Amino acid sequence: EGVEDNTKYTGNKVIIDGVDFTENFGIGLGFIAGVFLYEDGDIPNNVEVTDNHVIINGKNGNINISDMGLIAGAVEDTARIKSYLHDNTVYIDSINSCSMDKITGAMGYYVQNNKTIIKDSDITISFNSISGGNAAYGEKGEFANNNTVEIINSTINLGFGYGYGIIGGYAVEGDAKNNEVIISGDNTVINCNIYGGIGGLKVATGEVSGNSITLKDNANLSQSELFGGYNAAGTDISGNKLIIDGWTGQNVQGAYNFSDIDFTNIKWASGDTVLKITDNGETGALANTKINHDNVVFSGGTKLKTGDSMTLVAGDKLGISADNVSTASKFIAGVATEGTGTAEVASDGNSVKYTLTEVKHLDQIDLVAENRAVAAAFVNQGTDLISDSLDVLSRDSNYGVKTFAAVHGNRSKYDVVDDIKINGWSTIVGVGNADKFDNGSELSWGVFYENGSGNYRTYNSFNNEFFRGDGSLVYNGGGIAARYENKNGVYTEGSLRAGMLKNELDNAMRNVNGSYGYETESAYYGAHIGVGKIISLSDSSDLDIYGKFFHTYTEGDSFKVDTDEFEFDSINSDRLRIGARITSNKENKFSTYYGLAYEYEFNGDADMTAQGLRADTQSLQGSSVMAEIGFNYQPTPDSPWSFDLNMRGYTGERQGGSF
Repeated sequence: EGVEDNTKYTGNKVIIDGVDFTENFGIGLGFIAGVFLYEDGDIPNNVEVTDNHVIINGKNGNINISDMGLIAGAVEDTARIKSYLHDNTVYIDSINSCSMDKITGAMGYYVQNNKTIIKDSDITISFNSISGGNAAYGEKGEFANNNTVEIINSTINLGFGYGYGIIGGYAVEGDAKNNEVIISGDNTVINCNIYGGIGGLKVATGEVSGNSITLKDNANLSQSELFGGYNAAGTDISGNKLIIDGWTGQNVQGAYNFSDIDFTNIKWASGDTVLKITDNGETGALANTKINHDNVVFSGGTKLKTGDSMTLVAGDKLGISADNVSTASKFIAGVATEGTGTAEVASDGNSVKYTLTEVKHLDQIDLVAENRAVAAAFVNQGTDLISDSLDVLSRDSNYGVKTFAAVHGNRSKYDVVDDIKINGWSTIVGVGNADKFDNGSELSWGVFYENGSGNYRTYNSFNNEFFRGDGSLVYNGGGIAARYENKNGVYTEGSLRAGMLKNELDNAMRNVNGSYGYETESAYYGAHIGVGKIISLSDSSDLDIYGKFFHTYTEGDSFKVDTDEFEFDSINSDRLRIGARITSNKENKFSTYYGLAYEYEFNGDADMTAQGLRADTQSLQGSSVMAEIGFNYQPTPDSPWSFDLNMRGYTGERQGGSF
């Protein structure tokens, strides 16, 4: 009491958290409020009540409240005070048994931007309502604008069959504009009516406009009637929307006073109905309602087929006009699918059906197949180190146990549909043996561990919006390699390898709800065989002419992006390399070599399906040319140490360089 002009009440809180709390107040009695203003004398003006809160959390206790009068973030009790109540909240979480007259973010003369959130609770409203803001006490209350009620995984009942139920914003004698009710959660059950806004209830004046009711998840509203707006006169009601956002609850008893019904994120189920109005008591209830599907979006995770259809809205006596049905011809489903469809109004005006006329994959998923092909190519690069290691093992005239290690840095671009560049490092470390036989032939062999890590960037687009992704590649494996060379310089070599390849990409694709990445893991197996001949050109130089065939098999994998299923086929890579290398100054500490090779990839196809739709094949097939220069240092002919520096350049299907 004692409220004065131009005062402000802010930052007050009532918190009931983590306790056992049971209270029976008696019907309509008792209040819990962040601020409670009462004035029975002169009428104060310009009183501001903001940022006050009631928080009731029953997660760690057993809270039961029976027959209570009111829970509110802020209350101006008499509606005599010219109070402006805004940005106050009520948050209720995990209350198993609660009955009361009203729950509201704020109640007073002018209410705006207040909020009520109820989560994981079971609440019975005895006589009145749950509202975001309530400009109502007796006959007073000027306006209730921009208030919100959000119900999440809760049960709401109307105890005595009297009251309004759930209301975004409620004004006894004034306007109710731009209020919002959001119903979500698979475990939500609403057994009362829902209003976007109520204005001019007692004095038949007040504009009710811009209010909305949004339905999500599988909330059960089979016992509810929905009203976009309501007032006693039935006039000045306009621009109120019902938004079906991925809702799968299907049934409501009635839908009234909506200027628009918007459908988005529909979970496709061929033959089903999205919104079924079971007991519409008013003829032509949707006669002036626009059925909007301008941005046709289906949720992912469902395989779509041309010719499938789904009913958007159906009921009796609806009076839907074909002139009020607006649907875009194109649709998008999840991250993987797009196509076209048509909407048709039934001749009796009681339903609207949407039929798929074409189904295809979104272009953005081609990037996934491209990345898959390039990831396999990155593993293929490791075979260069295996072949180089065999050169090291057999290069000098030292025999016995040998160890070897190499680090290979590379920057490569592969000519898939959209060129992708990879910067990476490959390493190999191993131990082997070199022997020379009495007939002059030599055998070198080794076992090794290999590792590679790389990164790359991608560029993609969705709905004409371009965005960048960042990817990383890692492979780990091992194997064995051997080379046999006869006294005439003819040699045969081969290797076997196996390991795991991991590929991770952030911000790879998008849908209407956001951006998504993915991670894959596949086993790889490889082998190579080569033949060559070393021809002596002089005492200090020779020529190595060779042909090598490389085979790598990368297993398939499956994964999800959001709710869409992706499946990779296995990849077979078959490469033939023919080349020559000249080594000079081989008798010196420093020797140099130069090489040129031609390589052809016969296969390298990366195939993928997304939601059962096959993406365009991305292939590594094609020709590449490689040129190299290298330097080798061995302190003395008998030294156990050898150091090698090598640089290579590539053009063709593979472009770039390595060091």
